[in-house]
Amino acid sequence: VAAQNIAANVPNQVLGGFVTDFKGEAVSVTSLPITIATSSDMSGVITSISIVDANGAVVAGPVDEAATCTTSCTVTFTDTITFPVGRKIYTIKGRIPAGATTDSTVIVSTNPSGWSGVTGQTSGNTISLSQTNFAMNTMTIKSATLKVALSTSPASQNIVGGGQGVHL
Repeated sequence: VAAQNIAANVPNQVLGGFVTDFKGEAVSVTSLPITIATSSDMSGVITSISIVDANGAVVAGPVDEAATCTTSCTVTFTDTITFPVGRKIYTIKGRIPAGATTDSTVIVSTNPSGWSGVTGQTSGNTISLSQTNFAMNTMTIKSATLKVALSTSPASQNIVGGGQGVHL
């Protein structure tokens, strides 16, 4: 999932993304923690954090931060997530609080070797994941801006109420 600009107080903003590529059998995970690092105080909690698959279906969550994320916090998904065989892309989404500062950044990371309850769906065996901690792409919070200025075009005119195709 590419780095991008995200908005505050809007649901389903991209916070990060990762790829899985399991071979042989589907794998279930019962606890998947993520760490959210921010460049400044969010002035509120990040809410409705979910993991969604490439089709947009929610596979885990939503969960909320337990406390305001001043620079770093951990959120744990305790839903059982079943990752199918093959290369799959997952996106982490959430709602940044309204008080977040413009140009603040959000970086989500996870450590698959720290995921727990990792079990093969066919064999029932416990699976050890060797991937260590990795950070996802940086998301930058941007606020909407609008600039309005007076123009000489179109020229001042009188219009009739109820008219159609009036140039404003």
